[in-house]
Amino acid sequence: MEPVNSARLIRIVVYTDDAVLGLGASLALTSSSQFHVTMALPEAFALLPLVEQVAPDMILMELAPELTLGLISAMRAAVPASKLVIWGKRFSDELLHQAVDLGVAGFIRRGGCTSEAFVEDLIGIADGSSALEAEQPAHSRRVALTTRESQLVSLLAQGLRNKEIAACLGITEGTVRIYLSKLFAKIGARDRFEVALFGLKNSYFGQATWDGRDGFVTENDEGRARPVLRSLMLVEPRRRRGYDGLPKVSGE
Repeated sequence: MEPVNSARLIRIVVYTDDAVLGLGASLALTSSSQFHVTMALPEAFALLPLVEQVAPDMILMELAPELTLGLISAMRAAVPASKLVIWGKRFSDELLHQAVDLGVAGFIRRGGCTSEAFVEDLIGIADGSSALEAEQPAHSRRVALTTRESQLVSLLAQGLRNKEIAACLGITEGTVRIYLSKLFAKIGARDRFEVALFGLKNSYFGQATWDGRDGFVTENDEGRARPVLRSLMLVEPRRRRGYDGLPKVSGE
């Protein structure tokens, strides 16, 4: 997308599941002569049809529990010319990596800034800058995934057993065990639960929703096995590295 001319109106769609937050964002943006604001409904499923209809210059999405890589990927495919901006209090290293990999244009931290700074950040992103640069964190590594490996990570993150994975992928349980053994070795995971955790952190930004028993079982086998991740960002937890400035515990 070309840089935004300061004299041209920026058509922006704003999504949040918090009505008060949405009102504040709308007031801040409409106070500027640069924005034409369309507020999305708080339900994430309604967002994609809206942006397809409006084809905005920019989409501002709050980091809500319903925001997933699948939704971001679908948005990028539906309106590739629109600049997608994620807005939240904090961003995990995994989120930043995966979102940038999908083509998210920028990130804005919520809280601690004025309405004027909020508007200026969005104008800057519209003009081609990023309000928050994403760099690979220290003590981390990126592991590229094949399509089959991406499917396995997705299914493990949904809590499926080998028999259920085999049914989804149309292969035998023995083949599943072979695939998983190779995946564990490639990632350096100790077991399926660690792979599932990596998948959740990279796919759902650590905020996967749960609707009760069988809450994840909402799609057919083909849908559940959809490969979303092209890679995993594996970030070593701080507790494994020790804390700067704190004495080492005897015996560690």
